[in-house]
Amino acid sequence: MKNLIWIFGVLLLLTSCGGDDDICLNSDSTPRLKLKFRNASNNLITRLDSLYVDVDYGKTKLTNIISSANVDSVFVPIRIDDSPYTDIYFRTRRNQTGSKLRINYDKKSIYVSPACGFKINYENLKADLLKSDPVQSVQPNNTSLTNENSINFYLRF
Repeated sequence: MKNLIWIFGVLLLLTSCGGDDDICLNSDSTPRLKLKFRNASNNLITRLDSLYVDVDYGKTKLTNIISSANVDSVFVPIRIDDSPYTDIYFRTRRNQTGSKLRINYDKKSIYVSPACGFKINYENLKADLLKSDPVQSVQPNNTSLTNENSINFYLRF
């Protein structure tokens, strides 16, 4: 009888914990915009020989997130605090002043599971080009940030 209780206890322990309750694997901690580049004259997808991207996360100093060569798209993490916008700065040369792009959005909380809690989706994405050198214009593509595989904006250089 003692062995039977022991076996039922072990079986109960093994079946009571679900894999999805242990760790929330599907939620990203920081949402990222996907930006792709187009040529301003012919509107074709283009690669930039060099790119420097800085983001204002509310600190006194800008955070450099990308210093790369030969790129055609980038992922830019946006702010996760209570700010309704994120300012992103683009340069094609190290000492250049660069362009300033402000991404405005609305946050929407979505319930995921008891283990994960709520996930924040960013909707109604709007891009305002506040300073336009080297970026000439912005073309919207996807106005919600729920899937990082889709392109949110095309930047025309």
